[in-house]
Amino acid sequence: MIALAFVVIAISMRIPIPNLDLVAASAQFAQTGGLERLSLFALGTVSLFSALALAEIVKLVFPQLANRAGNAGWGRLLVGIIMLLFTVLQGYGVLTALMAMGLMEDTAASLVVGIASFAGVSALLLWLADAIRLPSLDSGIWLLLTIPMVAALPREFVLSLELIRTGAIPAWSLLLAAGGTVIAVAMVVAVNRLLAGAGPQGATVRGIPLTVLLWPPFLASIATGYLIALPIIAMPDLPASAPWLFAAMVAVSNSVLIPLFVYGYFRQQPAARREEIGPIMTVVAVAQVLICVGFSLLNTVVFLPIVLSGGMLIVCVTVFLALWRLVAMTRSQAT
Repeated sequence: MIALAFVVIAISMRIPIPNLDLVAASAQFAQTGGLERLSLFALGTVSLFSALALAEIVKLVFPQLANRAGNAGWGRLLVGIIMLLFTVLQGYGVLTALMAMGLMEDTAASLVVGIASFAGVSALLLWLADAIRLPSLDSGIWLLLTIPMVAALPREFVLSLELIRTGAIPAWSLLLAAGGTVIAVAMVVAVNRLLAGAGPQGATVRGIPLTVLLWPPFLASIATGYLIALPIIAMPDLPASAPWLFAAMVAVSNSVLIPLFVYGYFRQQPAARREEIGPIMTVVAVAQVLICVGFSLLNTVVFLPIVLSGGMLIVCVTVFLALWRLVAMTRSQAT
């Protein structure tokens, strides 16, 4: 099933949106390496991830309601409906933009076929997210997020080296980003080991799901987007005119919201275990804040083709560790 996910995403990235003017699109996007944005995978996992994030927030705020929905079996159906709704809205925006750029036939049929194609890919990704299970991970969505991110790294690295060679960006930018990434990876590995304990079954040894490590940075990012929307509406030039002030606003918001979401997961643990796992959850929250806020501030200093994301780094490292555990478990069972 894991191999199938790689195949599905790879194929989706190479099938263009129906009725797309490939000649004009290639001329406009080929040099930037952005042709996947004109493929059936143009929306990526955004629609599915948005629906799952909304469901996760409901679980934290209304745990009893979420449990009843899950037990009744209509919770997943509701997630699927919300995902398709997001797909239609986002797909409509992408397709109308392409039509306005003259890269696609401006007809109702093209719009309907394009949205239907996006919906089909989203439905397939939802099925894969439900079917894939990695050790200690609650959903295959984390693997689906990691695949395109890792696939883009070689191209972004080569582009960064070219920009350094031509003098467009200083060499220290790449070195600083690499150093920060190494430190962050070490922190994520340490937190994974802390959550996993000493047993072979991953986080189930301590009874702490890895969702407490994966979800809070993304949920905090979503909430931060809504919180800073009003200042941005009032001062639309703020991110460009005062990047450090904008970065500081985001950093402060994440520094407050990430621990709050971690506390939401802590609150779901049995009362008898809270004293035991409290220090562990505190370490998790501190590590998440340091990584996410650190990368947010780093992005204001370095100027690389790829935007450094603390949340995505946490996901990628955790997924690779889960794959490593899966391989180790398979080998031990074979022997």
